[in-house]
Amino acid sequence: MAQRILVVDDDPDTLTLIGLTLQRRGFEVIKAQSGQQALNLLTHDMPDLVILDVMMPQMDGYEVCREIKAQPRIAHLPIVMLTAKAQTASQLEGFRAGAIDYITKPVHPQDLVKRIQSVLDKTAQGQPLLRAQLISVLGVKGGVGATTLAVNIALALAADQHTVFVDMEPGGSAALQLGLEGRGLNALVADESTVLDGPAVEAALSRHSSGLRVLSAAEQSVTTAQATVIANVMQGLCDVCVFDLGWGATPVSRVIAPRSAAVLLVIDADKATLLQANRLLQTLTETGVPADAIKIVWVNRQAAPVDIAQPAIRSALGRDPVAMIGSASEAMYLAMESARPVVLSQPDSPVAQAIKSLARSLLPTPQTA
Repeated sequence: MAQRILVVDDDPDTLTLIGLTLQRRGFEVIKAQSGQQALNLLTHDMPDLVILDVMMPQMDGYEVCREIKAQPRIAHLPIVMLTAKAQTASQLEGFRAGAIDYITKPVHPQDLVKRIQSVLDKTAQGQPLLRAQLISVLGVKGGVGATTLAVNIALALAADQHTVFVDMEPGGSAALQLGLEGRGLNALVADESTVLDGPAVEAALSRHSSGLRVLSAAEQSVTTAQATVIANVMQGLCDVCVFDLGWGATPVSRVIAPRSAAVLLVIDADKATLLQANRLLQTLTETGVPADAIKIVWVNRQAAPVDIAQPAIRSALGRDPVAMIGSASEAMYLAMESARPVVLSQPDSPVAQAIKSLARSLLPTPQTA
């Protein structure tokens, strides 16, 4: 049976063009020239997918999308927005309204069909359309080893999971640690007129020999709107996405951390760092990050005695670290010099084993029948 698509656009020529494009690929097409007409059709008809224009009179596409998502009977319908509004803020509004993809006009018919088919295939296979688990790594301050930890965790996860690493720290060094080159985020955020969508983000990724894909850092800060669109795209692009959020409470960390299944707060055990950690813990909680999603990770760069430092951490933060990563200064130095992080260059070393154990603990426990 042909899959059925509801196309909503107030321009008759656009409706005809999209309809013919989809019909030639074997789809059955239902058409509506207004948001209200589309909602009326949905009271008695159930397509497999909705293609929705944004700029329509009386009821724009955002409002139609929100209305669909508010009705339990049709809330499951995947919605793809197809519009000339290419600004990042417009895309962000579309995703917030409930769209699963946002395609900007003009679009080649072949690319349109490919994007539509990708969404339909995931639906047919029972895959959640937003499926990736987001993991954020956030340093209490600069120099605690958060980026090194984030890179190694991403590599450990990439051995078994389709993993993407995103370096959100301005001028971040993750690409250097991996021996990668590429424009990465610079290609996406340097020019505000750049269309920030799934294909653009995917094209900006670099591939490491391990299979890990990397979105390297921009020189300047990413806006919260750009960060939100990137997070939305990542949730349909991979199984796990590891974000290096840099250090401290930044506008970007306030956007990404609450969406993350786990937020690794990287600390050292000295008194000043623990005071900063306590303030950052409170900020994360106020931002909406659940307490059980925040994981304290102690990178013992100073080789502090565990029997003294661990009680100090517990006293300052009210909890124990979920992991202690040893200093291993020589191994880390050699890893940096060779651009082969320690989980690859010395996989059997104690520090690599500790990182891999931490990475495994972040994944959902398989459910047994």
